[in-house]
This record gives sequence, structure tokens and C-alpha cells, in this order.
Amino acid sequence: MDLVEDAADDNGDGSVDPVPCAVDETLMHVPPFSYPPDEEWNHSIISSTTAASGSPYHMMHDEMVPENTPVTVTAKFDYNSALHKDLQDEWILVYLWGTGRSDWEFLGRFLTDTDGKIQIQIGGLGAGTYMLRGVVAGDLTEAVGYVTVIGTNRQAVVFDIDGTLTTSDAEVMQDWAGFSTAEMYPYADLVVQHYVEHGFHVVMVTGRPYWLAVETRQWLADHAMPFHSVRFTSDSGTTVSGQETQAYKTEYLEGLIATCGLELVRAYGNADTDVWAYDAVGVSKAQTFIIGDNAGMEQTQPIVCEGCGYQSHYEDFLLSDTLTCLEN
Repeated sequence: MDLVEDAADDNGDGSVDPVPCAVDETLMHVPPFSYPPDEEWNHSIISSTTAASGSPYHMMHDEMVPENTPVTVTAKFDYNSALHKDLQDEWILVYLWGTGRSDWEFLGRFLTDTDGKIQIQIGGLGAGTYMLRGVVAGDLTEAVGYVTVIGTNRQAVVFDIDGTLTTSDAEVMQDWAGFSTAEMYPYADLVVQHYVEHGFHVVMVTGRPYWLAVETRQWLADHAMPFHSVRFTSDSGTTVSGQETQAYKTEYLEGLIATCGLELVRAYGNADTDVWAYDAVGVSKAQTFIIGDNAGMEQTQPIVCEGCGYQSHYEDFLLSDTLTCLEN
């Protein structure tokens, strides 16, 4: 008899006691994807010129929803790092794969609007992680995004990226300009991996603009961090800052709590706006960890290790931490 059955039998009233969270390994087993043949553009001159104007900066917003709940995923297709020329009135071929599925499913053809966007409607899915590909029919470039479907009261840890996992808020512009790869705080990867290995869902909320999605996901993947629940700014194309950051992060996290029943048990950041946003959504100061110049601000937990990033936090705190992820 397994743990869940034991828990249910112990109560005798039909209720189920919480059990340790399972580790989701779905994305470790992504099947091969066969690209379709390319097609003629709907607008051969305009669209081919757009596609030739520079590298693609397509992206798809990640979404998180409760079980068996329909979801709409927004994807945007544009080219050129400076001009961001939208791909208008062209076909996107969308495919889905994820938990419990052996192969890619073709969801259909979607026509981009005047902003280069499509809206993908997906019916209710079971708990798990799902990957979407939106392939441009005209040149086979693509946007990739993820849908996470969770049960009620799923426990999660939230991280900021720039200045929290990277050593400076300025890293975002260095990545964009191609001058360097963002430098990671020492041991930041081990901190994130600790929560993943203990079954917590990791949520990344960044002020980075949508068109840095590919570079950001690659940076996270290169450092063995989860890259499938990342929230970028909406389609303004700019990095949010100041009070706008606080409002943006608060609104997004409040939405996850309200719609998904997500329980934010711990949070990491570096800015005063992180402190205020986490407080606004109910993360206790005892479970809010701040690195950098604002470490310890307003009774949050300081992460201070000159030149060694998260080393002492990881070795002296996390390795003996008693926080346990539980789910029903």
C-alpha cells in the first residue's frame, strides 16, 4: 500500500493527510520533435522582409492553472533585437506535449494579429507540466512556452532573477547587448535546485521584457535551474523598474494565489520592491530572504557572504532546513 493510501486509511473519514511533494521530472523526458515542411508566406514581400530584418525574438508566456481548467496562452512573434518588427497575419502551427503524453499533439493553426500575437486556447488538463511549441509556418522559427497545472494548496518558492540569482540588476542589459553572459551568484544554482529536489514548485518573476525570454530560459537551463514557470513583463517591450515592479510582481503573485490556490512558503529577492511585493502577498518576513544592499530590510532574512554569494545560506541553513513540502 502506498503513502497516499496509508494516509487516507489512517483518518477513517475519507480525508487524506498531506504527503511529501513529488518531484516533477516531466521535462527530463521531452520526446523528439519533427518540424513540418515550411510554407509560403501569406504576404511574401512584407513577411519575408520582416523575417530577414534580424534574429527572431518570439516568445510564449508561461501559465499556471488549477486542474481541469481551460487556459489561454499568449504568444508573440517578432524579429530584430532593436526594431522588434511584428510578424503580422501569418500562420503559426501549435503543438502540445506534457505529463502522461508520449508524443506531440498538433493543436491547430493560429493566425497572428497586427501585434504579432496569437491566443492559444487549451482545454482542462490534469496535474503536471506541459510544453507548447508555436512554429512559424513561413520559416520554421518558433516560440516555446509552458503550462503548469497544479493541485490546490501547492507549495512554492518564488525567486527574482536580476540582482538575486545574477550578481547585478544591470546584467539584463548586458545580456541584451551581447556583451557578456549574466554572472550568477555563487551557490545560487544549488539553492534553487534544493527546492526543486524537495518537491517545491519554483516560480521565477522577473522585470525582464518578453523579448529576452529565450536568453533567460537558456541562462536558467545552463545553470540547471527550472525555466518553465517564468513570468516576464507583458508586451510593452521594456524592463519595469521602481514602483511599477512592485505592482507588477504583486499582481502576478496575487493572481496565482487566487486562481490556483498556490501557497508561497518562501521568497528570494534583492530589491525593496521585492520585499514589499512579497509582504503584500502574505510571505512572512521570516521566510523572505534578501541578498545585496537591501539584505535584512524590514526584518527580512539577510543573505550576507562577501564574495561567496549564497554559500553560507546553502551550507549552514538549507542543508539542515526543516521546511517540508507537503501536498494532498
